[in-house]
Amino acid sequence: MVKISQALSGAIVQDNLIGTLLRAALEETGAQRGLLILSRSGGPRIAAEAIRRHETIVVRLRDEVVTESLLPKSVVYYVQDTRESVVIDDAATRARFVADPYVDQHKAGSILCLPLLNEAKLVGVLLLENHEASAVFTPARITVLKLMSSLAASALENSRLYGDLQQREAKIRRLVDADIIGIFIVDIGGPILETNNAYLRMLGYERTEFVSGGLRWTDLTPPEWRSADALRVERVKRIGRLQPFEKEFFRKDGTRVPVLVGVARFKEPRNQAIVFAHDMSKQKRAEALALQSRTIEDTRIARKLHDALLQNFQAMMFRFQAARNLMMRHPDEALRSLNEAINEGEKALDESRDAIQGFTFGTNAKGRSRNC
Repeated sequence: MVKISQALSGAIVQDNLIGTLLRAALEETGAQRGLLILSRSGGPRIAAEAIRRHETIVVRLRDEVVTESLLPKSVVYYVQDTRESVVIDDAATRARFVADPYVDQHKAGSILCLPLLNEAKLVGVLLLENHEASAVFTPARITVLKLMSSLAASALENSRLYGDLQQREAKIRRLVDADIIGIFIVDIGGPILETNNAYLRMLGYERTEFVSGGLRWTDLTPPEWRSADALRVERVKRIGRLQPFEKEFFRKDGTRVPVLVGVARFKEPRNQAIVFAHDMSKQKRAEALALQSRTIEDTRIARKLHDALLQNFQAMMFRFQAARNLMMRHPDEALRSLNEAINEGEKALDESRDAIQGFTFGTNAKGRSRNC
């Protein structure tokens, strides 16, 4: 039992662990066949089958749904629901599951089904069979098997967690290696521990310079961004992540690159985090060109308004000068000229007011579109 315990505890890869468990179960109990059924999100599935062939135990990995042709389905579901072991080796125990087609077909021999529990969580079910003899699964053998199953359940759960961790790491590694965006791992205090090529290209560094130079994200941050970064560091220590935000990094040549940054701290070690940095240079250039285009258009409209106002007021001044010259010699004509000048002045004021309102509305509309 000590050897089995060591073998189960030392197995991390799930396939190896399953093989160790089934071989040990058949060896300890004298069973001819064994099935390991694992709990999955979509329902229980047969993970592996072990068969005794003379002096050899052959284990075959499987991934199949639970069917009545392969095992006593009602027995497996009963053990899953009650978390209790079931032994079928005589007429009385067989009568409890007489409606099960598999039990009815295999009238002779013994069946043992027991749950694999890890801290009250059902990991799976172990099913053992011997169709040639009854009373094979004695209380002593069942006691040993229950202890073995408890160790196996814990090992299987650890193996599952290890496999999930490997899958997540593989996904992160594929994302890092894809070089779609800059990704780097940092010590929150400053040093950059690992980076992909996209981030190095963004800053103009070679990988050899990163390996030998010991880059620090704090040194790559312009002074005016550091106080905000200090607050973000405290926040990521508390809650473990940051919503995307904009900042700048120094390039190797001293110029700056605008970036959109997202940060997520690791659970362990807690002083390390993964950082995603998207180069915003193209977006910023496009925004600058759009602003420049709007400025040129606004200047053109303002010049046009200026010219129209100047023309209107020049006409008014001409009328007033003519009225002044006629005032002494031809008062009636002077009065008519003044009335015409007043009318033109009022018209010019109305046109100027409309032009100013139109210009203001156009500018505000552009402002609102920029904010959308």
